[in-house]
Amino acid sequence: MLTMINNKQKIIDVAFSLSAKYGFDNVSMKQIQEESGLAIGSIYYHFKNKDEILEYILRRYLLNGFDQLRNEVKQLDLPIMEKLRFIINYKSNDFATKEVISEYALKRPNFSHKDFFVLLTSIYHHHPEIRPIFYELHDEMYDFYYEIVKKAIENGEIRDDIDIRILIIFIQTSLKGYVDLWVYQPNFTLEELIEDNLQMIWEAIKKR
Repeated sequence: MLTMINNKQKIIDVAFSLSAKYGFDNVSMKQIQEESGLAIGSIYYHFKNKDEILEYILRRYLLNGFDQLRNEVKQLDLPIMEKLRFIINYKSNDFATKEVISEYALKRPNFSHKDFFVLLTSIYHHHPEIRPIFYELHDEMYDFYYEIVKKAIENGEIRDDIDIRILIIFIQTSLKGYVDLWVYQPNFTLEELIEDNLQMIWEAIKKR
């Protein structure tokens, strides 16, 4: 049983790594089979087609990854801005160290977190059938930020006259925007984008 589980995970790791390099739609089942070293029958035993592999990849790297992030943040006894800094760094720097992205993928030559975010964007646009997973993730993220903001207001850390819904939209837009700039605008460093976004969030929520 353990061997079967390991084989299934290896298939996912290989498919993810190849997809980050070439794009999911450009990776064939044969490439996955050759790279994994498994028999083609073993691959089809676990997944009947590439669509099943894609869904499994997203559930592991998006939903499971978010669950790990949420659990870690719940353990932090920090002010809201430090929690947001932790979340941003988790998404862009530490994501790979949290047992979300596999050791296999990390050891691949030229692995790039930028490639990871570009891959997700490509999957979203080219596979509308898989978009409910993204919607599910962002619904959970909204609830996650709501808890963080509500607690900060209750603790007297930030303004208490804030419309939480509007603030969460602002925070989520900021965090999505810095990733896009980091990926597509090489003139800005990741550190610069993180700090500038955090500063703007703080200006919006600090007590007057």
